[in-house]
Amino acid sequence: MVKGKVGGSRNSAAGAGSPLKWVVPALAVATFTASWAGLYPSLFVEQWYARRLFPLISCFAELIADAVSFSWLDMAVPVVVVSVAWLIRRRRWKLLLDLGAAFYLILFWSWALNYHREPLSSKLQIDASNSNSGAIDAFATRAAGELNRLYKEKEGLPYDDAGTMEEAGKRVRRVIWIIDGQDWDAAHRVKVSWIANAWFHVAGIEGMFNPVGHEPVVSDTLLDTERPFVIAHELAHVRGYPDEGDANVIAAFATLMSNNPAVQYSGWLSLWLYLRNRDRDRLLDSGPREDLQRIFSRIGRERIEWVNNLQSIVLDWFLKANSVEQGIRSYSRVVLLVAGTEPSWDRFR
Repeated sequence: MVKGKVGGSRNSAAGAGSPLKWVVPALAVATFTASWAGLYPSLFVEQWYARRLFPLISCFAELIADAVSFSWLDMAVPVVVVSVAWLIRRRRWKLLLDLGAAFYLILFWSWALNYHREPLSSKLQIDASNSNSGAIDAFATRAAGELNRLYKEKEGLPYDDAGTMEEAGKRVRRVIWIIDGQDWDAAHRVKVSWIANAWFHVAGIEGMFNPVGHEPVVSDTLLDTERPFVIAHELAHVRGYPDEGDANVIAAFATLMSNNPAVQYSGWLSLWLYLRNRDRDRLLDSGPREDLQRIFSRIGRERIEWVNNLQSIVLDWFLKANSVEQGIRSYSRVVLLVAGTEPSWDRFR
């Protein structure tokens, strides 16, 4: 009888009335609130997390991410959907809450804390005079010249997709090393996800970084002129730069300073999408103009406008919730930062 009462007392303490059962959801709420409020000190995140702890996490994640040729998303998404449906059917609301909170905590502390590191612009040698309107016009003229030259140069060479992708990965690794002084083995196996592709097409998405599997995933319909820059962008995420604008800048440095004409061309063409207007497009030869039209045609065939708008709203909210004040407008910072740092590009070769 006594043992029964003691056992019952213990079960009760660990049961529904115990405050310990809310620890994981409470930690998730506190973590999210601190992130939203920008309470994580950027210097601490930069020096102790981004440059010390995160490379260790990333190096370990590489063993899992690159171990298989398929995307872990194609396994994870069905498992998550079935599990959530089962928990809802069984009305296991508390377990569902705990699992969701645990998932968020793992995601945040294994990668997303990098949103609070110091901005990339603070680490670059920026010449403000290269970012005024006149300088940007001159930069656009140079970009058009590079596109015209590289189009002819790359057309005389056979396209090697595997070699081009390997080059993009090596270039991103070097750019990160030059900027942060850190070098480590991170996931570099670029993947295609059959589950993600359906969303990529209708939402107008070129690629994504899967933060759970630490793997770069790209759309299966990307053109050969798009792939090097998009892959470099996603690999910048892999190496701890979650801000979309920062990833664009790193991808630009990586591709523009490559010795591979196809990789260089992809970088300039991606920049042109932010520089272009009707007058500037006249600076392009027929080849680059046709490549632009191919990109617009691909997007037009695949994208559903309301899905793209919804995706933009969600992404904008997510970025702002993680202290990216400009939201989706952060993508376009690439022109100002790349043009402003042109005198120091050579250090990324």
